[in-house]
Amino acid sequence: MRFGPVACLLVFTLLFTRGACIASAQAPDAQREAAVMKARNGDAKDALVTLKQLLQQYPDNPSLLADTTIVANWAGDDAYALELYARAQTPKDNEGVTEAAACSARNLHQFDLALQLYRRAQALSADRWQPRLGEAMVLVDKGDINAAAAILPSLLKEHGQEPDVLAGNAYLCDRQRDFACVVAMDQRLIKLKVRTAESECQMARALADVGAASLAMQRCAQPGAGLQRRLLAALGAEQVRWGEAYAPVAQQQADSRRALETLNRVIASSPAKDDIWQHAQFDRLQALYDLGRMSDVLAAYQQLRAQGIALPDYTLQAVAGAYLARRHPEEAEAIYQKLVHGAPENGQAWSSLAFAQFEREHIGQSFRTIDEAFAKAPGWLTAPGLKEPQPNQLHARLGLQAAQMRGYAGLYAQEQSLLNSLLDLAPANIDIRRQLALTYLDRGWPGRAITEDRIAESYAEADETPSLATAEIDEGAGRRDLVDGIVPTLLARDGQTADLTRFLAQRSIIRGWQLEVAGDAAWSSGVFLATTDQHNEAHLYTPLLRNRWRLFAHGWADHGSFVQGDVTRYRSGGGISYNYARQSVWGEVAEDTGTGGDTLAGSLGVNFNLGDHWSVSAVGDSDNLADVQLIAGLNRVRARGVNASLGWRASELRSATLGMQRLLFSDGNQRLVLSGVWNERVHTSPHLSVTLSPQAWASFNSRDASRIYFNPRSNASLGPQVAVDWLTWRRYDRSLRQELILYAASSWQQNYDYGAAGSASYLQRWKLGRRVGLYYGVLWNTQPYDGHNEHYTALQYGLTVGSQ
Repeated sequence: MRFGPVACLLVFTLLFTRGACIASAQAPDAQREAAVMKARNGDAKDALVTLKQLLQQYPDNPSLLADTTIVANWAGDDAYALELYARAQTPKDNEGVTEAAACSARNLHQFDLALQLYRRAQALSADRWQPRLGEAMVLVDKGDINAAAAILPSLLKEHGQEPDVLAGNAYLCDRQRDFACVVAMDQRLIKLKVRTAESECQMARALADVGAASLAMQRCAQPGAGLQRRLLAALGAEQVRWGEAYAPVAQQQADSRRALETLNRVIASSPAKDDIWQHAQFDRLQALYDLGRMSDVLAAYQQLRAQGIALPDYTLQAVAGAYLARRHPEEAEAIYQKLVHGAPENGQAWSSLAFAQFEREHIGQSFRTIDEAFAKAPGWLTAPGLKEPQPNQLHARLGLQAAQMRGYAGLYAQEQSLLNSLLDLAPANIDIRRQLALTYLDRGWPGRAITEDRIAESYAEADETPSLATAEIDEGAGRRDLVDGIVPTLLARDGQTADLTRFLAQRSIIRGWQLEVAGDAAWSSGVFLATTDQHNEAHLYTPLLRNRWRLFAHGWADHGSFVQGDVTRYRSGGGISYNYARQSVWGEVAEDTGTGGDTLAGSLGVNFNLGDHWSVSAVGDSDNLADVQLIAGLNRVRARGVNASLGWRASELRSATLGMQRLLFSDGNQRLVLSGVWNERVHTSPHLSVTLSPQAWASFNSRDASRIYFNPRSNASLGPQVAVDWLTWRRYDRSLRQELILYAASSWQQNYDYGAAGSASYLQRWKLGRRVGLYYGVLWNTQPYDGHNEHYTALQYGLTVGSQ
């Protein structure tokens, strides 16, 4: 940067009237004085031409050398000014000439020489403030801010009405990056009606640096190339901030796009790796992040890393967020670890670190991280002069996240407990109440969730409703029409956020086509069970029609080999189902064929949820295939059947079911089956759950055991089942669960002694993505039949597409 006469802050009005320079009789005083007057009137360059011509005639004239040195400085010919000052005949005892030389030396960045000359000028005239100001300015140039700060405040106090002193203090403030001070100095200059182009551009720089780039662009009419780039870069940074502000989504996106265009211009016009170029690159990363262009964020980050450029923390935060969005939690965690190490008070970095650890399936570690951050964040903020402590919003956010993460891990009871604790401190917190409503939904209480969500909305401002939580709750409660009314509002107000996108994708899957296939291949050496047995069943459902109806196709195939012969049976059917607000009805018409003969069959089922805890269901089938032993087909025996159940569900941890079945066989036999199950979760952790289920079962038949199928007058069993569910591996939408189910019971049959029944099954359940899952495993079962246990082994398998 070049410093002209104003920036040099010299007062030379006495130089041409004082007698410090000895007049020469040989010098043409009239021509010299006329040239000096022309320079005073603003035409320093033309005056310098005249003075140079005179010096060719009178090279040793001290007065002419003195005046020409000063005018050369005014005209910007600093090298010539220093060359004249170095001549032996140029008077060195004239403070004005010395200041002119000092100013030229400063312009040429010869700061040590400039400092020496300003101090000489002070020695020549101790009562003048201009040399002291020049010394301070050179100290600022050299980076000796502390030494300059020891001079300039006293000058400001003594000569605060001098424009040069105000400008000098503004220069110091600019180098101290105290941009509010720069603005204050420039405002004082404006009050003095001193508005030079240089001061206006200095004000523009300060305004840009305090975040008012749009205003800064209006202040400096003709910025130099460097300042123009600086102002554009500041404008781009300002537009990035506007793109992150609370505003309609369309406006935020438009501001971010404008920021990106501005910053691209700055980068294209800047030398690579200079300060402006680097800061524009950093702000460009943030703009790309705000626009959701995560791949571009990571590509730009990798390019900057390859060039050896270290990124500031605010930019690294965006990069780590992009890694998380692109499902690279390992890289994200490494960056967040660096951020929290460098700035332990950065609550947002702690929050994001916990999420990265969670997505790496380091669940326990993520809990410790978020709990530590929550504990360290004070619940209340205090400050000098603050009459009452204010709630710390960061503390509330971290506490809410600590609860949410328990829910993500399936620890809903812990999540609810934490949320209730938070509500005790902040009962009107909308976010906490909405999350509590979602927790109720996860625990199987949609009615309670709806009520809690309404309470949350009563605290919300009009522009905060409806919420995504409301849509999720209504979807979970089966109130799809309400959801369809909410989604357009969410899209218009919030845009395609990550959470909303995830919800819409999940909704599309659940409401779309669904396929369920299940089967097993078994073998046994018993009498009533087939030596080899093959069973397959499939349902294909259409997408939801009018949010309530589905059409479906149903296929069933059984084949078994017995000592007496082989049996096959098939079902080909189709039907319609209704499901809305957690109430469902379905009906099917089918043709059953096979060894037992051909028949037209029909079935009807209903399921009614009575509030959050009770449910009633019933299914009737004119040809019950599921509960009639395959061997009955050898005698062409069929059965009509009704199954009914009453369910009670306290939560995901505890439930019970009472069941009743009535079968009317075609051979005149009538069977009544009563059953009961109690399910109690005895262990829950993020990856492992254990459920204990005592079960009771009893069967009563109207005919005796002289049937081809197993048909005791009465029999019963009682015993516990233990189910272990181990989430072995998970990577976002893909996972592997292993299930082990063990059952042991005491079995009783009329006319026979007590026996033992038991089973063991092992399954692996794979989720291959959001839409596709499969399972396979093995089952072993033993059951007394007429006093003798028959063993049964089966390989099980299944496939689901679209269903959850």
